[in-house]
Amino acid sequence: MEGYDRRRQIFDDYAAARVAARVPGYTLDVDKDITRHLPQAGDDEALFWLARFDHGHADRRIDEELANASRRGWAVEWKVHDLDRPADLKARLERRGLSAPHGEALMVLDVAATRPRDFAQAQAIVEEASAQDLDDIARLQEEVWACRLPWLARTLREMTDPGRGTAVVYCARMSGRIVGSGWIEFHGGSRFAQLCGGALLESCRGRGIYSRLFERRLEEARRRGVAYIAVDAAPDSRPILERRGFEFVCNTYFMRTRPYEAVSRL
Repeated sequence: MEGYDRRRQIFDDYAAARVAARVPGYTLDVDKDITRHLPQAGDDEALFWLARFDHGHADRRIDEELANASRRGWAVEWKVHDLDRPADLKARLERRGLSAPHGEALMVLDVAATRPRDFAQAQAIVEEASAQDLDDIARLQEEVWACRLPWLARTLREMTDPGRGTAVVYCARMSGRIVGSGWIEFHGGSRFAQLCGGALLESCRGRGIYSRLFERRLEEARRRGVAYIAVDAAPDSRPILERRGFEFVCNTYFMRTRPYEAVSRL
């Protein structure tokens, strides 16, 4: 199986494994043609993804979903894959005023086909983050991506809760300061783990730190017997991950009814 058919099969397997994955702080609502994560605790943004709309009914279903969110006072972040249905979902959302700050790439790695690598030369200490590190990691993410993420520290605490957490968070330190972070999420018996939060201060790039953060998460996936790792790779990360063996599946876009609140890099 090659080309589009292979990418389609990988995506369908990924979607089937992730359709009921939970997001901390949100109520999971799985419908026959879309997955929703509905906000709790005073948040006002719903998360939609994995749309599976019939082509002839797509406009009606999009309008229904956006109208229902609006009536409840929620903004929407709608994660679009270019293998969703319909294929032109991104364009349909753009016509309704949604936009994405940038595109990413869904990429998948076969864990069993990889071999451990030693990045001892990386000029940083990479370790599992403690509960006391999570606020600093959230601030780092805001600095790297230049946007406000007021929910992130709380979400990281829920994701790493010893009793019900679904993720392991790692941080990289130089001279005692956190300069990079990344986490890996595991969901029940899913064959797919998800890499998230790969971020590194611009001044610390090119030193093997990003690769070491990845290797620590790969070690955890291998230890847990996960078959595949998936990641939404930013443009700067994609070449690094391709060299490590990740396979491109499709483009992804985080379409939003309101833009992220920017923060100054100064």
